[in-house]
This record gives sequence, C-alpha cells and structure tokens, in this order.
Amino acid sequence: SLLPKPIAIQPKNKIYIYLLTLLFKYAILLKVIDMKDMDFQIENINRVIRRKPNPDWYMDKILYTKEYNAVIVLDGRADYVIGNKRISVSKNDIIIFPPGIVRSGYADKVTPWEFITINFNMEFNDEGIEFFSKDYLLFKNTGVGYRSKFLDIAYIWEGKNPLYLVKCRCLMYEILYDLIRSTLPQNQLPHADILEATRTYIQANFRSKINIEDLADRMGLSVSYFRKLFTKAYGQSPQQYIITLRINTAYDLLESGEVNVTEAAELSGFEDIYYFSAHFKKQTGVSPSKVLQSSSPIN
Repeated sequence: SLLPKPIAIQPKNKIYIYLLTLLFKYAILLKVIDMKDMDFQIENINRVIRRKPNPDWYMDKILYTKEYNAVIVLDGRADYVIGNKRISVSKNDIIIFPPGIVRSGYADKVTPWEFITINFNMEFNDEGIEFFSKDYLLFKNTGVGYRSKFLDIAYIWEGKNPLYLVKCRCLMYEILYDLIRSTLPQNQLPHADILEATRTYIQANFRSKINIEDLADRMGLSVSYFRKLFTKAYGQSPQQYIITLRINTAYDLLESGEVNVTEAAELSGFEDIYYFSAHFKKQTGVSPSKVLQSSSPIN
C-alpha cells in the first residue's frame, strides 16, 4: 500500500504535511484514494458510553471483531498499546479503531482521562475501505465542534427519546465527514479558509457570470497566484471548476427529461449552445442529446 500505516493527523507536523503531499500526488496519479468517490454508510450505533476520570481505569486486550470504536478525550490523558507501539492521547484528541485491532488502554495516574466512546458498524465502497484500513486513525487536538457533537450524541443516546438513533447517526456522519475532510491536502495550503469560502461562493453563483479577476480580488490575491492556489487545492483551475459545475447541473437536468438541450444549457449557466455541447461531450463522453434521449421522467 502507498498509504502510511498508521498515520497520525497532526497539521503542524512538517513530516506529516510532506507525507500528505505525497499521498495527494499518488492519489491523483495512481488513484489510490479518490476522495470524490468515497462513500460509506453507518449501519448501526451500538453503544455510547461517557466515562468520568478514574486513575485506575485499565483494559487489557480490547477487541471488537465487527465494530468501529471512536473515542474522544474530553480531559486528561491516557495511553493505548498496540503490539510494541504506544499511542498517547490527551484533551480533544480523537482516535478511531477499526474492527479486529487488539489494543490495551490505561488512564494516566496523575491526570486520568474523561472520555466518550462510540461503537458503530460501517459499510464502505473501495475508497472508504482504503482510508480506514489502518491500525488506527489519530486526530490530534481537534476543535470544540467535535467535542460538542460527541457530547450531543452521548446526551441523546442516554435520553433515548423518539428518533434518537436517527439523530445519533446524523451527528456521527458529520463527525466522520469533518475528520476525513480535515485530511485533504488543500487544508494545509496558505489561505485555506478563504479558498474554501471562495469555492462555496462559486457553487452558489456558477449559473451567473463569474469573473476570475473579481474572485482573486475577493481573496486579496493576484489572479495568477489565486489560479495557482485554487488549482493546487482542487485539481482544477477556477474556470474549469465553474464549467464542471455547469456540466454536472446540465446532465442532471437532461437526465430528468424535464428540459430540452437549449434549456439545460441556459439553466446551468451557458450562453453559447455550441460551446456547451462541446464541453459537455468532452467531460461526459456523450452528447447532451444522447443523455436526453435516454432519460425518462417516469421512475
């Protein structure tokens, strides 16, 4: 495998950033993991346990054969041992163990940990399996948002009010989505937050005319540097990204069978039908009329 195993998610670690950059390059060139296609399903949440600090807490040879185990440290410190490897965790760290990993764990005697554990079952496509096929995933010093969601799950689980399982699964999806997304290479780039805000702006306005110079100005960057950062972050130039959004929208409209080719082009932001048709076939491999012919509004 080209993936480091295990990998600790530590944004300030230069070695980690270097490895993550290599991973991103391999993922593009060799398609080790295509995050765009990653998918997973949380089938069940089986247990949620909130534990108070206990200096004598110790568990030997913990093993769940079918369950994933997610743990967040609310306060204090603890250590896990897998074989000859020791993993230390402290406040706001999150560690996820896949099924079949034998480990022992014990609380720090001076500052014993307070923590929440969530045991759940998941199913993946190939990309998801690749991402989670490590001895553990360690996310260091996560933000207060994660802590809040773990606590919400614990409170909802303990109350077991109507639809509590649905709500717990929704929150767990959000936690996993944010954790996975935090590993993406673009989050290590300069101006990462503003880049993401700009991408969100494009997604909200791509049907209208968008000027790349205006986008660069919004970020306070030169056009050339903005293009370079955006392309490095998302694998496409800003203009290519806009075209991709428009083509994806047009494809869905045509597939619905509710509009003709000209209407699909106009509704997705294209002004020139010939330009639209050429880019549509280049990106999808089929002509717009072909998609329309195979569509049916009746399911």
